[in-house]
Amino acid sequence: MKIVNIPKGNGKFRTIYVPNKQEKAHLRSLVWKIADRAEKACPKEVPHGFMRKRSPVTNAQAHVGHEFTLTMDLRDFFATVTEKMLVGKLSAEIVKDIIVDGSARQGLPTSPAAANLAASDMDKAILKWIMKNNKQIIYTRYADDLAFSYDDPGLTDILKVNIPQIIRRCGFTLAEEKTHLYSAKAGRRIITGIAVDNELHPTRRIKRKLRAAIHQGNTASMNGLLEWCKLKPPKLRSANGVLENADIKEEVRKLAKVWRLGNVSVQKIPDKGPDEDLGNDCIVTGDPVYHLGMSTFTNGWVSCMRQPTGQYRRGTVFWMHLRGTRIAAYLSNKTAVFGGVERRQMKARCLVHTLRNGVKCYDRLYGDQTSATHLRNQLETAGYISVEKAKELYKNAKVEGHAPAGWRAYFDNLKSSTSKATKGQWAGKQVRVCHV
Repeated sequence: MKIVNIPKGNGKFRTIYVPNKQEKAHLRSLVWKIADRAEKACPKEVPHGFMRKRSPVTNAQAHVGHEFTLTMDLRDFFATVTEKMLVGKLSAEIVKDIIVDGSARQGLPTSPAAANLAASDMDKAILKWIMKNNKQIIYTRYADDLAFSYDDPGLTDILKVNIPQIIRRCGFTLAEEKTHLYSAKAGRRIITGIAVDNELHPTRRIKRKLRAAIHQGNTASMNGLLEWCKLKPPKLRSANGVLENADIKEEVRKLAKVWRLGNVSVQKIPDKGPDEDLGNDCIVTGDPVYHLGMSTFTNGWVSCMRQPTGQYRRGTVFWMHLRGTRIAAYLSNKTAVFGGVERRQMKARCLVHTLRNGVKCYDRLYGDQTSATHLRNQLETAGYISVEKAKELYKNAKVEGHAPAGWRAYFDNLKSSTSKATKGQWAGKQVRVCHV
């Protein structure tokens, strides 16, 4: 692991830890588990940085319509996170791997999620103080940036006295020189780089940078700044039901090429919604990469849909396009890489189907017996029933959506029929509908 000192422009240096390829892969395999713990530990309304479905926009949105905003910064946020702060929140093995030279270091993939987890006690303590004293205050945190909004001017001095005490008690340090008070009477308040009054606005600084990029013909900077100026919150699911994540689409293109899957309709991949955490390293995901590699991103077990030699390997494209079908997986801590695309290995997996009546059921399980049993138990605890049970209770009930009939899919326990789609993205084409 390398240590790099980068000049900050004020005469000081920012120390960055740079893990090697093997170290980075291992740490990335831990991020999902740490982030999940952080989301459960942190008060839902407080953290907006390094959290799924949150962004600077959602952080600023919480402060719309108030008269005053007091912002505070924590000094050396990651470097302040120690082993002691994470004991009891993560296993000793994980803590040992993510704490380097005494703290969670900047540059490590695990540090953002670990810092949120460590800060959860501080967030709870601040909220407890607000509620105990019956103060009308909105509190949010974006990484090391704390923001408090309120309408009573008398709260400013009270916050300046009490919040630093809570911060110190929880093991963090306040960068006092970065504390700022914004008043709506003096103009728009600036929160995580966004101007706020009764709505959100891009700041003058961003507008100046945009004008400069347009004048210089810097297309890359111009496009990025234009997108930022839209101040769009993160999407939980695309409005038209189609996947819009460009990075994942590019990963699908890479795998389709490496595994010679032919002309995959990347632009028609459905957005199957956010992942569902089943606990104990088990998830349900609509990630199209896991669909294509459903029998390839494994820890050794195989099936007829394994890439690049499985008899029904092209059928993975069918399941990727069927909106009501996702992957349930028991994940290993190790990762696998194909064509430059990396995912955690699956100890066990199965297809899970959402029927049009809302019932969720799981199909045949793959993997060693112990791992498959573990995944089944997690699914049933979460309310999933087996396809066999669904057949008894809801005979011929259909799975949500349909997919192009041209892909030769392997069916474990479902049945299917073909028809011509009359609407949607496959309108006018032969599609296959699945049912129990």
